[in-house]
Amino acid sequence: MGAENITIFAAFIAGLLSFISPCVLPLIPVYLGYLSGSTLVGDEPPSRRLVFSHALMFVGGFTFVFVVLFGLPVGFLGGALGGFADYLVWIGGLLLIVFGLHTMGVINIPIFNVQKKVEYGHDQAPGYIRSGIVGMTFAAGWTPCIGPLLGAILTLAIQGQSISQSMFFLFVYSMGLAIPFLVTAWMLTAATSRLKNLYRYMPVIERVSGAFIIIIGVLLLTGTFTYLNTVVTQFAPAWLLELS
Repeated sequence: MGAENITIFAAFIAGLLSFISPCVLPLIPVYLGYLSGSTLVGDEPPSRRLVFSHALMFVGGFTFVFVVLFGLPVGFLGGALGGFADYLVWIGGLLLIVFGLHTMGVINIPIFNVQKKVEYGHDQAPGYIRSGIVGMTFAAGWTPCIGPLLGAILTLAIQGQSISQSMFFLFVYSMGLAIPFLVTAWMLTAATSRLKNLYRYMPVIERVSGAFIIIIGVLLLTGTFTYLNTVVTQFAPAWLLELS
């Protein structure tokens, strides 16, 4: 199992942490209601298939932005700079430590406190194209808020051996964010009510996310990122170990 497999694991975890971050998780029910053009708690909730199909378009929208608009330039950057990529990773490691301290609340970086809101209108008919566009807007608009976690994966993606590999790391990150979103869309009100139980743990989630970012930063700075092989191999499934 090489460093690229560990990056896949880290990218997926970063996506999951982005989903349960304080600026994303509370708005998931709002997004699902907006995409389906209805409310999830009314007397006549929307059909499961309707919400899920629009959620797929939403996921496709933000996946496109993360993979193509973010992953492609990062892949070119890593390939074009060649030998300088190591210096970029070292600088990225320093920045990740700063980002992690911000996420934990030790320091404050105002740009990462930006939050976007959806203009929710019940009178707007749902449309699949609109759902995809909203997903793309989500990726662009929420970048400052999830920036520390996304920045960690972009830094790791610079180390990719090819553009396609760097883009694949961003795809895995998107799936870490997308899968719980789609599960929530399929379960409808049952899932959204359970998500509300996580709100009380937001301070803990922020600290865990911050610690995750700092650990990646320290490993990059010290050049010991690949030392995670032994630990991750013990828990990773066989299909993940076969990826390269």
